[in-house]
Amino acid sequence: MDSKNIVMLIGSPRKNGNTSTMSKMLARNLGNGKLSTFFLYDYQISPCTDCRKCKKGDLVCTVSDDLDEIYKRIESADVIVFGTPIYWYGPTAKMKLLIDRLRPYFQNKKLNGKKAALLLPAGDGEKDCDLTIEMFKRIFRTLGVEYLGVVTSCAYDIGDAINDANLEEYLKSLSTKIIAGI
Repeated sequence: MDSKNIVMLIGSPRKNGNTSTMSKMLARNLGNGKLSTFFLYDYQISPCTDCRKCKKGDLVCTVSDDLDEIYKRIESADVIVFGTPIYWYGPTAKMKLLIDRLRPYFQNKKLNGKKAALLLPAGDGEKDCDLTIEMFKRIFRTLGVEYLGVVTSCAYDIGDAINDANLEEYLKSLSTKIIAGI
């Protein structure tokens, strides 16, 4: 088997926050392979303007910004991990910008057959995540992406994820699914 190619998209403005902590813990369990992590707040991502140019010609987004680099990486990935803290029962603004800009993949099918997982810290843990999980499941289904699972954590303040007694076990289980799915 070739080396796995995993891309983590972190939608938190805090590089040392709970989402980042969860992604680092997951990475430790993934073993060897190519792992790329993108902190979305480091990138200029413009909103989708519904220009519909991605539905014609080359079936690509014509907006030119930092998402061009991320597009290339997710297209070459075997697994994409979306990590975002929950703000008002949904993903952060940067994560939502990225999600909206995935529209070309509905037409060009370049993500079809890939796998995806979620990392979702939230103030009240899993019960705050249901809407976001369902949103991602529908997006994945629409794009032909296989959903591997989610790890949530009751984490609000920086460092809360580290104190989540079950988090390491849940992340290890998710890493097993990721590795088996490649």
